[in-house]
Amino acid sequence: MRAAKKFITETYIDSFRGVSKEVWLISLVQLINRSGMMVLPFLSLYLTKDLDWTLGMAATAATSFALGGLVSSILGGFLVDRYPVFKIMLFALIAGGTCFILLTWIKSFIPFVIWVFITTTVADILRPAAMGAVSEFSDESNLARGISLLRMAINLGIAIGPFIGGILIETIGYQYIFIADGLTCILAGFLLLYFFKDKLSQIINRDKDGEKVILKTKSKPPAKDFPFLMFLFCNMLMLIMFFQILNTIPLFFSDVFNLSESEIGYFFMMNGLLIFITEMPIIYYFEKRNLAYKPMVWGAILIGLSFLFLIFELPWVWLSIFLFNFVISIGEIINFPFISTLSILRAKEDNKGAYIGFMSTMFSIAFLLSPMIFMPYIEKIGYQFIWITCCVVSIMCAIALQVSKSSFEKTYKTDSL
Repeated sequence: MRAAKKFITETYIDSFRGVSKEVWLISLVQLINRSGMMVLPFLSLYLTKDLDWTLGMAATAATSFALGGLVSSILGGFLVDRYPVFKIMLFALIAGGTCFILLTWIKSFIPFVIWVFITTTVADILRPAAMGAVSEFSDESNLARGISLLRMAINLGIAIGPFIGGILIETIGYQYIFIADGLTCILAGFLLLYFFKDKLSQIINRDKDGEKVILKTKSKPPAKDFPFLMFLFCNMLMLIMFFQILNTIPLFFSDVFNLSESEIGYFFMMNGLLIFITEMPIIYYFEKRNLAYKPMVWGAILIGLSFLFLIFELPWVWLSIFLFNFVISIGEIINFPFISTLSILRAKEDNKGAYIGFMSTMFSIAFLLSPMIFMPYIEKIGYQFIWITCCVVSIMCAIALQVSKSSFEKTYKTDSL
């Protein structure tokens, strides 16, 4: 028993070794930033319950939120190849936080939809920039863990944010979650400035005098990399199903399971904590065995299978919720980091930002489409049809990824980090 405990402890500690100090600091900034992520999990509830909007109006707002993320992914990928990543991050945090605070006083439909789009366009430039920063301070032997550490910080923040948000909503009202989200963004910006003040003008592609060098891209652009585009397309369809966790699932928990906002916050807290505790050792296990593509495929399968616990509800509601949460979280853990890792490693030095941008755009398109696919039609098609569709589509995407693996490997050895 003692030997097993020692082995588990040492393995867990070993999984964190070799990750650079800079990646740790970037992850800490993301932890502070995401600890204020209170708006998104409660957006559909805020709009339908507090502002009395229809489901269609709420879906439009959620789509606008996602559309801003799509624009920021394209823009962010463009900027990463041309400007210091930390300056991009600093702008996104300070300006994005300010935009979130201003959302507090916007309650009319059209102004809210427009300002949500502007807010996410500005704030989500952070994502490709942070990914670019992690790749700059990592090598092939620890890139997957660097990305996982970043995700781990984000998910711990997500565990904290909705939990606090649910309490704020029940005690003082919905509007304060916008202020809390904005202030944590701004605080994260000041921390970034403090940690990297000496590096803000020294990051990537600089000549001996420290001036920025604008590289002319000579490598094949991702838009002409057909196996990569198929890789992104299959993952995008799976992600549309996964992102129901942020759209239809909170409504399902409220309408069918009769959960309060604070209890929905507990669900997201459990999801974030599970990922925080287990992701690094799991990724370390696969990284030591030079595996990337296979776990990504199995992750998509697990995401699909998780919806079975919503299709076949167990007698005890919280058992269904826990099993759904556990399976979808493990699927996310072994899928998401390797999508990012494979995308970055497939790129060349002169078009890394373009590949990161395409990968981030794929996530954003999935996020954009996810509320549009099901949410406006819940009353007509019912939740069960949604969960069956999510299960089937995710597993079909996993099969398609496995079938297309050989064409992907013609240009990149996927299971050799």
